[in-house]
Amino acid sequence: MRFLHKKIIFLSVLFLSQFISSDLAKLNVPEGFEISVFNNEIVNPRQMVEGDDYIFVGSRSAGNVYAIKKDNNSKSILLLEDLNAPNGVALHEGDLYVAEIDKILVIKNIEQRISLSTDFVAEVFFDDLPRNEMWNPMKRGWHGWKWIDFGPDGNLYIAEGVPCNVCDEQDERFGTILKLSENNLSIYADGVRNSVGFDWHPISGEMYFTDNGRDWMGDDIPPCELNKVEYEGEHFGFPYIHGADVKDDGFILPEGFKFSKPVWNFQAHTAPVGMKFYNGSMFPERYKNGIFVAQHGSWNRPAGKVGYRVLFLKTNNGLVESSEVFIDGWLEGETSWGAPAAPLVLRDGSMLISDDRSNQIFKVTYKN
Repeated sequence: MRFLHKKIIFLSVLFLSQFISSDLAKLNVPEGFEISVFNNEIVNPRQMVEGDDYIFVGSRSAGNVYAIKKDNNSKSILLLEDLNAPNGVALHEGDLYVAEIDKILVIKNIEQRISLSTDFVAEVFFDDLPRNEMWNPMKRGWHGWKWIDFGPDGNLYIAEGVPCNVCDEQDERFGTILKLSENNLSIYADGVRNSVGFDWHPISGEMYFTDNGRDWMGDDIPPCELNKVEYEGEHFGFPYIHGADVKDDGFILPEGFKFSKPVWNFQAHTAPVGMKFYNGSMFPERYKNGIFVAQHGSWNRPAGKVGYRVLFLKTNNGLVESSEVFIDGWLEGETSWGAPAAPLVLRDGSMLISDDRSNQIFKVTYKN
């Protein structure tokens, strides 16, 4: 039944994608930038990571993991299939790590295996995570799909959303960003409703992460957030406080409760997910060390849909100075033909943007 369920999702998404046209002319980029289709063979692309010769891509509803040859982007390779929402992918010392709902997998020496055309056998790397259920696309509240990455310290970091819209679970690992160090799992950031994107500042090494605000408080509250972690175990307010000062009536503040406020508030319901600092040299200097954030877009805002765009946040000395739209055009009135999910800055300074609704990956370049 599990595999049948995943196949139905895969075929349904593939069927729908035949009727969704990206129409690149609808996507607006700043002057001097160009956008093109890098790949359109992958169903539901989400987090991406760059290897020496390949781009590796996770998915959510499709349940698959792919590789794309960098010098032949028209061809994708299916590495793993029928997984449990393998949203997150990361590379470390030549090994590919994949995050399912309930465990982390690894394929050792992934690029060597591809070059030798060997089987892509995934081993269980870590399975002591809070969840053990299958992801159900009809249960929006579970927030079980994960963003993962290795930090500057060599440890693996894992986003673990709450299994609800808003709740305070007994398992303290829910609603966090976890750190996995030598098979020891600890809470690195607490009070985090649902982060599906984090990255480290290229200079300070501090982690910044997006966090999706709760639903059903209104069209314009609470805000979605960008947060910065300054020390291990830092608390960011959920479920008691949303944004900087929006109290949740369903919860009583613990005595002496302290939390850290966001460094930036996004519009409510815009659903900021994947994010990356720009550390390349292709884009103009003003983009250096700034943040690109994919806003996946609202799903239940009666006043009108918002999001469905890529933002650029200019930073200075660790602070966010401003926010501007970098790419839009996915949303036309109340209809969206695509939804950006994650940016990836490549070694040559260009940037990829995965779109899990139109089943495409776009490439952004700059020409003087």
